[in-house]
Amino acid sequence: MAEAKTLSITYGELWEELLKPAIKDFETDTGVKVDVTMVPYGVDMVEKVSLDLAAGVATDIIMVDSFMIPAWAEAGYLYGLDNYLVKWPDWDQYYPAFQAMGSYEGHVYGITLETSANAILWYWKPNFEKAGIPMPWKPKDWYEVLETAERIKERCPDVECPLYIPMGTKWGEGATYCGIYSEILGADTSEGDCNRLWNYTTGKWIGRSPAIERALNFYREVFFVRKLCPTDPMYAPDVWGEWRRLMRTGKIGIGQGGAWEWAEFWPEALRPLEVMRPNFLGWTPLPGSGDHGTPSIQTISGGWTVAMKKEAKNPDLAWEFLRILNSKERLAKWLAAAGKLSMRKDSPEVTEYGKNKFLMEIGKLLPYTTYRDAVTGYPTVSHYLQQAIEKVAVDGLSAAEAMEWYKNKLIDKFGKDQVEIIELPDCGCPSAIIW
Repeated sequence: MAEAKTLSITYGELWEELLKPAIKDFETDTGVKVDVTMVPYGVDMVEKVSLDLAAGVATDIIMVDSFMIPAWAEAGYLYGLDNYLVKWPDWDQYYPAFQAMGSYEGHVYGITLETSANAILWYWKPNFEKAGIPMPWKPKDWYEVLETAERIKERCPDVECPLYIPMGTKWGEGATYCGIYSEILGADTSEGDCNRLWNYTTGKWIGRSPAIERALNFYREVFFVRKLCPTDPMYAPDVWGEWRRLMRTGKIGIGQGGAWEWAEFWPEALRPLEVMRPNFLGWTPLPGSGDHGTPSIQTISGGWTVAMKKEAKNPDLAWEFLRILNSKERLAKWLAAAGKLSMRKDSPEVTEYGKNKFLMEIGKLLPYTTYRDAVTGYPTVSHYLQQAIEKVAVDGLSAAEAMEWYKNKLIDKFGKDQVEIIELPDCGCPSAIIW
């Protein structure tokens, strides 16, 4: 007797409302039973799936944080989807940046399920009213952000964090993706990849640059010099949960984070109706530093992808599930309900998504967006950067000292020939922001 076909899937609890109906439809359409592993909220999904892949026990379908695609593809853990995608008409509806997000060296391994715009400066309107700050708030540079936070600190003594920015190794990738990478992007021109961690032209890591130094100096100002945010919340047992609790209870004046927080600041049982949220929660894009030649707005997008492991028992069956999961209607309706941005051009055609004012407005930032460096080694580099942030924010080292430490860590890891230095322009021009 032939063995019954099965498909195994691992997903996180946050995506249950999307995955459960898709699994039911797949089982109905194919007659195939799905074995599900649901990872509870609060468990590190990247660590869980990494261990499963390394041990050879991963399920056929897995969820992959987009920044891990290069490392896992390089390790031979992921199944290339190119042959399926070329025959799937929906693939043309994905913005190029999000097609690339699940790719490595020209091949696609993951389909993006959701995306975001980073960094958003969220602000608690009652605190702005108490501090006498005009709204809507549209800061033009970092100096204005700092001065606004100073005003909140002076006039709102109950606010614990006048300016909250994810910081340090406890935040992990969140400190890079939701934090400092947006500052780096806004601290220099994009020409020659001067405002990145990786130079795509030379194929080298950037160990020292004006952009990295300016970004580190901004963190030093926020945490060590101006004391606009205590460091204790950055080492809470659940940093994400603590950040959201502080914001929804009015203990933060301005907080830097992703667009998804529009819904996730509140547990579902406490979440205000969407029409009520603008009464107390505002947002504005993080501006550039204000230095000469820097962008006025910069955005970095990430997101979770869904992929199949290299040794999937039945790739055609796994692809059929991916196709069902990633349908236009299913994704758009779930994204709208969850308050998450879509990576598909056709989502606004679905009524539930198109009538969501927040998503339609914040979606205007996507033309400015980029994504994290799709190269192996990025997770290691990101960790070094998180440590460098701690050196300025907690230990009080100068930005130049922390950057020198960071550069040397890159050289030790990748070799001197794989690390480059971008010097300040030899024009005698001072920084536009003098602290």
